[in-house]
Amino acid sequence: MDENTNTQAETPLQAVLEQVAATLDGADSVDLKTVVEAFGNRSFGPIMVLCGLCMMTPLGALPGIPVAFGVIVIVFALQLLFRRKTPWMPEFLRKVKIPAEKLLKVQQKVRPVLAKVDGVIRPRLQWAATGPMQALVSIFAIILSATFFPLGVIPFAVVAPASIILLFGLGITARDGVLTLLGLSLSLGVFIGVGFLLF
Repeated sequence: MDENTNTQAETPLQAVLEQVAATLDGADSVDLKTVVEAFGNRSFGPIMVLCGLCMMTPLGALPGIPVAFGVIVIVFALQLLFRRKTPWMPEFLRKVKIPAEKLLKVQQKVRPVLAKVDGVIRPRLQWAATGPMQALVSIFAIILSATFFPLGVIPFAVVAPASIILLFGLGITARDGVLTLLGLSLSLGVFIGVGFLLF
């Protein structure tokens, strides 16, 4: 296991944001292709973490952003579902830009919180965060991401499903089955709530 993998498992939230910030290299923005390549073949969990985290910040209130991130999660969750080892992205997603200014502001504001959260995350019940359970997590992540489309028109309405996607991403990245099981349980509540809103 390499040093980067150890860091992601031990401090997954901080590691994801730091990895993305490192890809900026002084630029005004960074495209998603560069971010994904920075994570290599272990990008499925971190990308879920990144998308979920962004949707819970002011970035998630920008028009069109929830839909874009919803598509991103769906694309990656499908690949995780079918056990693809190397992430693939369609061309239109590769060009999605993350503004450097907003990213760095988010990183600065949430760093103390991330450190506390990372302090309680650790490899537990790994059977629930690896292997066949990843398929179930992928299916739930796809359904949750689909709710970004109708909820995206309401500022911060995607926070609930995004927080669960964040749990899934953390669970996969840190091999913490407690988080994936918690995410699966909370998903049922979100599905019921969205159902009431739509019908």
